[in-house]
Amino acid sequence: MAYLQSVSSYLNELDITTPPAASYVENAGRIAMEDYINLLNLGAELSALSLFGFELGKRIQAKDYGVLGYLVESCENLSQAIDALIRFDSLVADIGETHVHPLENQVKLDWVPKSTNSKQMVLRNTTAWIATVRKILGETYKPDEITFAFDLTPDELTILRDWFRCNVIIRATTNSIIFSKALLSIPFTSENKAMFRALIEVTESELQARNAHSNIKEQVTLLLKAKASLRQCDQTRIAAALFISPRTLQRKLKQQGTSFIELLTLERQSRVDFLLTQYSIAETALELGFQEQSSFTHAFKKWRGITPLRHQQSLR
Repeated sequence: MAYLQSVSSYLNELDITTPPAASYVENAGRIAMEDYINLLNLGAELSALSLFGFELGKRIQAKDYGVLGYLVESCENLSQAIDALIRFDSLVADIGETHVHPLENQVKLDWVPKSTNSKQMVLRNTTAWIATVRKILGETYKPDEITFAFDLTPDELTILRDWFRCNVIIRATTNSIIFSKALLSIPFTSENKAMFRALIEVTESELQARNAHSNIKEQVTLLLKAKASLRQCDQTRIAAALFISPRTLQRKLKQQGTSFIELLTLERQSRVDFLLTQYSIAETALELGFQEQSSFTHAFKKWRGITPLRHQQSLR
């Protein structure tokens, strides 16, 4: 997973041998919180960097942006991007929970780790969030305030305040990022998206080395679940998010006894009841990625044996 690989890569940059345990957890399908925290804390110890998580968060690299780029690409603004990032994190890493709190003129993002020994993890995640937003909206972006629930030395505070470009409060009740509500609606222009896409360009050989033991079926399923909408969600875009060709994706899924359309159909079926309680049939069809309402109606009759309209009426 990118979370763990980024730790190993940074340790290698520092000429520190990656602990044997790291290679094992990197091949896990889902990040175990204990493994992640232990590796971060070990990295801080081996590197003698008290702000190891902060340094790691600043080094978000192109190879880490495949999935995030996929999620953010279809977002219209920061509000949608935050929702996408929260949905993705909850699927791949059971290490904490993000809560969004609207204030009068600001928005507060609280991140609650599921461990008390989490200084490096919180530093890494907070810094990575800010670094990601700066890559989308521009390097001039700065939050209004950052709070941490743990203590920091005066020197550490100075370093963090200089990089975050805002006040940093320690020993707070929550770990949070506070920023202007106006930023939520800033549109992601074509220039923003082009810049973001440029960040995710990596070679297929790098991907193959990084994901030699990956479960493609599981990755595709997670990507589909993480999308707020299935509009324009096709095999080509999923393959691009995984840095492989559509043909390679098709072959790998076939080897695992499935196909992209089968996985997409399962995700559509899992969403359809909720969508029909919120939208019209035409809007539901679009949200599920159908080009036409008639195609959705035909598919739904195969799934349930009745029309979407009759089923929608039964849900009310």
